[in-house]
Amino acid sequence: MTHGMIIHPGILIKAAAGGSEAGGQGGKWWLCGRVNNMLWTRAWRRWQRWACVGIGVVVGAWLLLAAPCALLACPPRDAPEEKSESTGPSQESSDAAHLVCDTLSLVPAGRMREPKGSPQLGDNGPYNVLYEWIPSSRTYTNNDSVTYTTHTTPEMVSHVGELASRWSGPLSVAVYVPHSDFCVAAARVARLRACGPAAVREKVSWHLFWPKDSPPASDWRLVVDESTLDCSKDDIASVKGFRTIEGLPYPVNVARNVARSAASTWFVLPSDVELYPSAGLAEQFLKMVSQVATGKDIRVSSVWPRVYVVPVFEVASVVPGSKEELVKQYQRNDAVYFHRHVCAHCQRFPALTDWIKLMGTPGTMQAFSVVKRQYPYHRWEPIYICTKNEPLYDERLSWEGLQDKMTQMHELCLRDYHLVILDRGFLVHAPGIKRRTKSNAKDNAWRDPFVAKNSRVYDQIMEEMQTKFGPSEKCRRH
Repeated sequence: MTHGMIIHPGILIKAAAGGSEAGGQGGKWWLCGRVNNMLWTRAWRRWQRWACVGIGVVVGAWLLLAAPCALLACPPRDAPEEKSESTGPSQESSDAAHLVCDTLSLVPAGRMREPKGSPQLGDNGPYNVLYEWIPSSRTYTNNDSVTYTTHTTPEMVSHVGELASRWSGPLSVAVYVPHSDFCVAAARVARLRACGPAAVREKVSWHLFWPKDSPPASDWRLVVDESTLDCSKDDIASVKGFRTIEGLPYPVNVARNVARSAASTWFVLPSDVELYPSAGLAEQFLKMVSQVATGKDIRVSSVWPRVYVVPVFEVASVVPGSKEELVKQYQRNDAVYFHRHVCAHCQRFPALTDWIKLMGTPGTMQAFSVVKRQYPYHRWEPIYICTKNEPLYDERLSWEGLQDKMTQMHELCLRDYHLVILDRGFLVHAPGIKRRTKSNAKDNAWRDPFVAKNSRVYDQIMEEMQTKFGPSEKCRRH
């Protein structure tokens, strides 16, 4: 009997009746079915043990989960509620932004300008631009100064006040205003002009641009009546913008091109709204350029085309005004070159260590060195003073997708530009040294679709440049 067993009919009756003999060993029911006089095979015993274990798990789970709910009358689980289109923080912010539109009531005299296409993509492109939406009160001519050209969204408008206080020349600011962001921007610009530094009214010219499929939610000719503002209150400080709510990309190169094209002076400094200039940068630069024009600085005057690089740094807490102050912070590790810890190649310029050591002459500016953007600095993205005739930034690239300035710098290399690094002028980012962390990497995962798109556009632009300029061994692709 190796493959079966024989069970006497009487034993089955006793087992079914639950008699004491059914336990086989003093009625021990936990032996799980073992009955006296039964013949077992090993396979049968193994199967029966696992079956008993399974039954025990099921019964135990019921006792732990179902039974307490039955005793305590747990309510049934409701189906998840569908998101309402009329509630939630996003809708509240949108409603608040539209309420701001109601505060626009004044049409300035002579407001007859019509929107145009963007500088690079033109009238057939996806953007409209309104130049001189609010002009500065002071007029600047071609050689009066250097225009600081920058760009912003409504959330960052306040930085323009800091820039106007630090920059001696005019400022040209492009503001991105899709849909209700126009109303928020109008309110924040009005508040800055009425309650901020007087230099904002005097020096800053404001320009607007928006996507054609998301035009301003109100008449773009309107502004806030600044005479009615109460500077002790800020009712829109917490209003979230339309672009943020909708997840729209920021067309940073459209912004750069708009601000630069609108400048009234020959020389411009295209920069970011959170980068603050060193004291006297514009005046000292113009004196240096006059010396170059008269041939007193042969090293610079002998090279063409050229732009003038302004080194960029970030600091822990205090924004320095002079190179002496900057170097002291640098030596204490309270200052580093810009993006040192998040993109080491982006702003590290040739002979940085020597630049820190050579202080130059206070109150003047000279060329520290003349270089080209070639290997190993082919990924360098310097900020520089130039004219309005230099190549435009490619407007197909977004800020979220990164590499937005790489193509323009690559074109400068292909055109054989010389980069003159200034010895004492510099820019400093608003306080706070950025560092790369694991949490930052996770938080930036939202960028991935934009990065993928920029990468495809970048490759397309590189192919276009190779067709236009031909292959180059010196100008490597990033």
